[in-house]
Amino acid sequence: MSTHTLTSRSRRRGRTLTSGVAGVVVASLALSACGIGGGSGEVAANGKPTMAGRCELSDEVTSDERLSGEPSGEITFQTTALKQDFSPYFEKLIAAFEEKYPEVTVKWQDDPGDAEFTQRLVTNAQSCDLPDVVNLNQTTAYALYRENFLLDLTTKGPEDIGEPFIPSVWESQKFPGDDDHYVLPWYWGLNGLQTFNKDLMKDAGLDPEAPPSTVMEQLDMASQIAEKSGGEYYAFPANPYTHVPNDWQLMNAEITNADETEFTFADDPKIQEWLTKYAELYAEGALPKDTLSSDVDVTQLYSAGDVVWGSTNASFLRYVKDTNEATYDVTGVGTLFDARGHAFQDGQLIGVPSTSKNPVAAVAFAQFLLSPEWQTEFVSSPLVSNFPSTEESLDIPKFTDITGDSPLDEANRLSVEAATDAENAFIFAWSDAVQTAVVSELQLAISGKKPADEALQAAEDAANRILEQQG
Repeated sequence: MSTHTLTSRSRRRGRTLTSGVAGVVVASLALSACGIGGGSGEVAANGKPTMAGRCELSDEVTSDERLSGEPSGEITFQTTALKQDFSPYFEKLIAAFEEKYPEVTVKWQDDPGDAEFTQRLVTNAQSCDLPDVVNLNQTTAYALYRENFLLDLTTKGPEDIGEPFIPSVWESQKFPGDDDHYVLPWYWGLNGLQTFNKDLMKDAGLDPEAPPSTVMEQLDMASQIAEKSGGEYYAFPANPYTHVPNDWQLMNAEITNADETEFTFADDPKIQEWLTKYAELYAEGALPKDTLSSDVDVTQLYSAGDVVWGSTNASFLRYVKDTNEATYDVTGVGTLFDARGHAFQDGQLIGVPSTSKNPVAAVAFAQFLLSPEWQTEFVSSPLVSNFPSTEESLDIPKFTDITGDSPLDEANRLSVEAATDAENAFIFAWSDAVQTAVVSELQLAISGKKPADEALQAAEDAANRILEQQG
C-alpha cells in the first residue's frame, strides 16, 4: 500500500507530491471571466452576486443570513485519490453522519486526481454540476473561488466554524485580497526543514551541529564545499527550479503585491543578492555545471552521496533509507525558516460549492468530516504521513511520543514542533507557466549569459504577462 504523504508544496513550487496524494497539482486555470461573481454581473439587492459562472444561486446562498435549519436532503461528497486505501474509514464516517442526521443521505465519489483534475472541476462548475462537498488542492480552489463557485463560509457558515483548527493555519488559509474563508483546511504537509549529509559537511570543514539558518548562509557554504571536495560532491544541483520561489519566501522577499495581481520580485534587494550569489557560485565551479538545465532529482543525488543537502521535505528520507542506508545513517535534520520564522504548510482543502442545492447539509458534513474526532482517526492511520488541521488532533501519541533518534524520528519531532504555528504561504499567482518563464531567465543569469538585474526584470515581465493572460 502507498503512504499518503502530501509533501508540503506542489511540484511547480519546487517540491514533489509523493504517490497516493489526494490532489495532483496542475496549471492554474481561469474560468470564463475574472473576479468574484462570474460573467453575468447580476447582483441581489444586498449587492451579492446571484450567479456563479452561468449558474443561478439560490436565495439561501445569496441572502445576508447565515445558513440555518436542520440538515436534510441528498448531498454528494468527493475526495481525491483516497478510495483505494481509505474506503472503510469513509464508509464508517458517512454512516456515523447519517445516523446523526437521519434526514441526510450522503453519496461518496472519488476523483483519481490526475493531470486533468482542475480542468475537470472547472468544467463541472460551468455545468452547475459540482459535488456538494469537495476535496480540493489550492490551485483548483482558487480557480473556483474567482468565479464565485465557493460558498463564503465566514458569512454563511456557523460563527465558530474556524474554532477547531490550528490558529495559524486557519488565519492564513485565505485567498489574496479577501478576509473571508471559502475553504476549510484538511490534512497537510510541512516545508521548513533541511536535511544534510553530516559526513560530507565535516569533510568540507563545516560543523554539522551548526547547519545554516538562512538561505544566504547556505549559499555561502556552497563555495567552501566545492573547494574542499574537489568536485567529488557539491552543495546542491545548479538548477534553481527547486529553489524558486521557496528560497525567496523563506527570505521574506516581496514576490508579488499584496493581492497577487502583479509580480514585483525584480526590485527586491534580497532576490537580487540571491541571484548574484548563485551566478558567482556557478562561475567558480561551486555547482555542478551539467545540472543547470537538467531535470535532476535531488533525492537521488543525495542518496548517492553526490550533494550535501537533500530535499526540504523530510518525507524523502524514506527513499534514502530504502536506497542507501549508509547515507541515511549520516543524515542530519534541522530547521531552515530564515527571516520568515515559520514553516510553510500546504495541504488538502474542503470546499462547499455555492451551487449546492443543500448547503445546510453540505456545511454540516464538512464540519463533521473535519472534526477533531474524525481527523484524529484519519491521521492515526499508518498510511497517512500528514498533519491534521485541528489542534486537538495534534495531541496524540503519533505526534507526542517520538522517542527514537533516527533521521526520520528527528524530522518528525521538528515537524511537530513547527506544525503548531505553520502558515499557508501558497502563491496563487505562481502557476506552472510562471515557474517555467522565471526559471528560464534565472538560468541565463546563472550561466553568465545575462546580467542578474536584466534577467530578473525579464522574468518579472514574463510572469506578469502570463498573469494577465490567466486573469
